[in-house]
Amino acid sequence: MPLSMVQGSQHQQQYPFNQNDAEIQHAVAYFRTLQNDDGGFSNPGSESAMSNTQWMIMALAAAGEDPHDWKKNGHSSIGYLKENADMVTSTTDYERIILALVAAGENPRDFAGRDFVRELKKNSLKENGQFSDFTYTTIWGILALSAAGEDVSKSAAWLKDQQNDDGGFSWVPSGKSDYDDTAVALEALIAAGENPDSRVIKDALEYLKTGLNDDGGFKYFGSSPSNAASDAWVIQALVTCGHDPKGQEWTVNEKNPVGHLLSLQQPDGSFNYTTYVKSNPGYMTVCAVMALLGKPYPIKPQSQVQPEPTVTPTPTATTITSTPTPASLSQQPTPTAATPAVTAETPSTSNDAATVAGFEFLFCCSGLLLVAFTVLLRRNA
Repeated sequence: MPLSMVQGSQHQQQYPFNQNDAEIQHAVAYFRTLQNDDGGFSNPGSESAMSNTQWMIMALAAAGEDPHDWKKNGHSSIGYLKENADMVTSTTDYERIILALVAAGENPRDFAGRDFVRELKKNSLKENGQFSDFTYTTIWGILALSAAGEDVSKSAAWLKDQQNDDGGFSWVPSGKSDYDDTAVALEALIAAGENPDSRVIKDALEYLKTGLNDDGGFKYFGSSPSNAASDAWVIQALVTCGHDPKGQEWTVNEKNPVGHLLSLQQPDGSFNYTTYVKSNPGYMTVCAVMALLGKPYPIKPQSQVQPEPTVTPTPTATTITSTPTPASLSQQPTPTAATPAVTAETPSTSNDAATVAGFEFLFCCSGLLLVAFTVLLRRNA
């Protein structure tokens, strides 16, 4: 029986959770098992990866931990980022490391001899405000640069123009809406200064309501099952928009996304992807911790770093070196009907090979089984 089924009921009225709650502490203890001797993080039994380490740093900061103090064999998580900074080459690499460094209280304009803010703007930001060639890269570009104190108003305006008639957002311009990308788009727009009472926010929230399953959890799209990543991202979006994810409008059959997410916690502190599927547990647990703590992106550091904003010329072209990922930088397993079988160039070496290995078939429909392989590479970051 999942740990949360035993403990969850006593906390149902305490959302958002705090860092001292048993569920959070149990998850943080699980994080300890994922740190490798080089200071980096991975899924169980895998080598460290920049992506896993960066997500973990954000989760630790959200939980009130100092990532500098997390060391294994004398190596810290921040030291791992510094030693592997040359692996940051793609748009999503830049966006993720900026968010991680800000969350850790580091300066993304001066880390390992590089200015990641300047490089992201130079290499990926177009004149119209779009980052790279996708919607999801723009969503995370807004989150990253807003965390670094940059003006992202032009990018926010571009993102608003990508809203579909149903109120949702897709991972790619003119694509079909999905709930993960819509949730993170909401976080990006609020981070950019959008009024929570604006029409674009209200329409997106109405779209999210259609993704609530009968078990109280959220789907990625279509008829896909409720899963930890979608639960977490929607919870974060609701919190940043001033909504209670346990409120009546987000409850079905007396169940809500917070309760469903808690139901996925396992005895070792990790979170399953779905009720019956354990995949990419490190990342699922990272997502769950931030959401249950009521911490939306960008994660704020314990000690705020406020470097002076710099003005960098904005190029009009970009080179795609990462693979598209619905729900932007997500590493969750992927249903596929919501997006075309499109891939960009070969993933950079900074992608987490363990993520690919961790993908599992999630649906019993034979048609989806055949299609699933077409987006495995696209879902890495």
